[in-house]
Amino acid sequence: MRARGPAVILLITCVLGPHVTCQDHTEEEEHDKQPAGPGHHHWSYQDILEWDKDYPECGGKAQSPIDVDTQHTVFDAQLRPIQLSGYNLSTAETLELENNKHTVVLKLPGTMKIIGGLPEIYQAAQLHFHWGSKSNPGSEHMVNGRRFPGEIHVVHYNSEYTSVEKAANHSGGLAVLAAFIEKGPDYNEGYEPLLSHLEAVKDGGQITEIPGFDISRLLPQRLDRYFRYNGSLTTPPCLQTVNWTIFNQTIRLSETQLDLLEDTLHHDHDQLLQENFRDPQKLNGRNVLSSFKAPVLGRKAAGEGEVM
Repeated sequence: MRARGPAVILLITCVLGPHVTCQDHTEEEEHDKQPAGPGHHHWSYQDILEWDKDYPECGGKAQSPIDVDTQHTVFDAQLRPIQLSGYNLSTAETLELENNKHTVVLKLPGTMKIIGGLPEIYQAAQLHFHWGSKSNPGSEHMVNGRRFPGEIHVVHYNSEYTSVEKAANHSGGLAVLAAFIEKGPDYNEGYEPLLSHLEAVKDGGQITEIPGFDISRLLPQRLDRYFRYNGSLTTPPCLQTVNWTIFNQTIRLSETQLDLLEDTLHHDHDQLLQENFRDPQKLNGRNVLSSFKAPVLGRKAAGEGEVM
């Protein structure tokens, strides 16, 4: 679908790169009004090869996701553990959960922050998921050619800006914490406060409110081992302003929980919402940093719940 003018509203989804400039004040103002979740209209995963026609950034040189080749990552001793603040929310606080026909989005309060592991303080905006189907894994990022069943993205924005929409137009304005989801033998109680409400947003466009809970339990326990690179939002408008952190430790859901994520939500015409992921993009000379030293090839296999 073609954009109808310079003031067209571009819709943001998940998550760093060169400075993005707007052509005029009208367009910049419209950019600043964009919602913080994955886009609601104008594009689909069926026309993914056409995204760059309406959203030129999608054809840029610093796109996401990527396939992390662990033998070519660069160890950086200055990458410190990710430190979170305000993630354990009270049940008295209500959060908005939405099926926007592309994914399920949980809006987060700005009191949730990343206070360590990045050069600036970043405030939370939202989290969402990417998944596949029983026959096709659906993580966006890959590691050594391996795709995982699913992936969580927790989107934050640089606190020097007044909103996630304003931050998205500036280099390093966004920071996304990403973690892979795979099947495990046990029920993951940390995911119950979210997964138990998916039925309430089963149909595309539905919104419900859920009680606050400890959002940190949706992420891996180890926040010190991760990959870091500069990239983009993985859906239109694909703005290249995202600082990506991909954790080495995976999240494990039971088979029942994974089925719930893959088989509950619908988009248009009562069709299951599945395989909502973009394939890896070229690095084009970008470095992928690692907060830990990669094992010598052949000497140490990845441990349980780790990608390497």
